[in-house]
Amino acid sequence: MPRPYPPASILPPPAPVPFPIGDREKADLARVLTLDGLQPGLCDAISHAIGCYQATKGGSNDTTVANTLAGLGELTKPGRAYEKAVQRLADERSGVDYTTHQMLQQLAKAVLKDEPGSREALSQPRPSGWRSYQHSNVLLLRPSLCAFSAGFLRLIFNQSGSPALRGSLDGSWHQCRKFAMEVFTIAGIDHADFDAHLSA
Repeated sequence: MPRPYPPASILPPPAPVPFPIGDREKADLARVLTLDGLQPGLCDAISHAIGCYQATKGGSNDTTVANTLAGLGELTKPGRAYEKAVQRLADERSGVDYTTHQMLQQLAKAVLKDEPGSREALSQPRPSGWRSYQHSNVLLLRPSLCAFSAGFLRLIFNQSGSPALRGSLDGSWHQCRKFAMEVFTIAGIDHADFDAHLSA
């Protein structure tokens, strides 16, 4: 088994490629949205959203449980190793898993600003209920699907002009789900766990 090492300090930005949507798929999307047709701007938004999801769904090969633990272990070392560990946690494009990053980024930024008590707070043991490492890639992949389904697709639906938006909240929500499922089908995205992601 290879020795774990801290994940990359800065991940390269993803390079999304717009997903091609054919005429038949455009007609299916328009039908789900109860529109006469799919306007070019709306089609481009859906195409770009799918491309963004596909570019980020795999996460980073370096962002593993063992590597993240190795990165946190650097916080116990003096000198340059500690400084690099803090910089890694503070960076927006850090290769550390998202749960760890969300919990520790502000503390790391406080250390870089030399705020009183920040070093001590960052070095504290994590609470026993902290579950960042109970699962590996499942946790690493979840944010991409959450952002895609509950973020981008919901925003696109809200801007689509669908008549369903003028109905009841329950009716609009149901139609939004149907729209998301249609996009998943067109893009070949596994949506077996869609309910869990959408409610996250």
